[in-house]
Amino acid sequence: MGALGDELSRLRHGRGIMAGDLGERLGPTLRAVAGIDPDGHPDDIRQRLTRFLEEQAISLPEDLRTAFAAALALREDVRHRFLEERMRWLADTLHRDIRTARRRADEAIRIVAASASPPAGPASGDPLGDWYLARLCTVLLLDGARPTAIEERLVVAARDDVGEIVISTGIPFPDGEVTGARGAELTVLQGGTLISSEWPTAGYFRNSITLARTLRLGESHTISVRVVIPEGQPFARRYAFQPLRRCDEFDLRIRFGSSGRAKHAWKLSGLPRGMVDDYAAPEALIRPDANGDVELRYEHLRVGLTYGARWSD
Repeated sequence: MGALGDELSRLRHGRGIMAGDLGERLGPTLRAVAGIDPDGHPDDIRQRLTRFLEEQAISLPEDLRTAFAAALALREDVRHRFLEERMRWLADTLHRDIRTARRRADEAIRIVAASASPPAGPASGDPLGDWYLARLCTVLLLDGARPTAIEERLVVAARDDVGEIVISTGIPFPDGEVTGARGAELTVLQGGTLISSEWPTAGYFRNSITLARTLRLGESHTISVRVVIPEGQPFARRYAFQPLRRCDEFDLRIRFGSSGRAKHAWKLSGLPRGMVDDYAAPEALIRPDANGDVELRYEHLRVGLTYGARWSD
């Protein structure tokens, strides 16, 4: 069944996904494809894994979907302590003997393992295949003199020996301004050390960060950075993230505050880059809350499209 199938087969023993040591029982392939941080809170690990497995099982025939849920204890009505009890429940539900129930469970696991797409190792000359983002969380603070973004990335290794990542950031020009010096100060707050920065263009810079530890396939690591724009430097009224590699989740909070409250704001939900600057579809209009904040969440982002928000005074 391959690495993923073997790991799912081992996971079904005992309490399945309800095991008290779930984080320790997950193999590297399953952690990688599900975007799971093994050092995360047990409840978060269980929730993320359950959601991932349920999504993978959606296309199964009903009997195999039931068998998959029983094997791994995905449903509340079949969370028995032992696998054998769950297989007896499955046999009764399917009106089959227990050997047939086990075969249905094996078949369901094989199909899910074959259809799930683990992150491939990097192709020759492809620097974007060595890691991906399980999650990007950004807080953009616009209520002070210096616009500041706090960005936390949960990085997952797609091969062994990942010890460095590159973070790229664009500082958008305001409407009508296409020249002039740009500036931004990036500080690593957690998880690594900044080793180099470069500005290939006036509004785009790259920062290389050495991780605090070298990652093996499937291992995850959190990197937090702060990006500050100099006081008085104008920039376009948007925060847009265009993933160039896999990204499973993107959470964005923008704090306008009372002084910088936006008159209008629009959600950017997977748009081509060329639509971002003047996008104002009525159905995308969002309103800041009473504190002047906007909160957005995206899942399973598509590489090359743009996510985030734009606003106007």
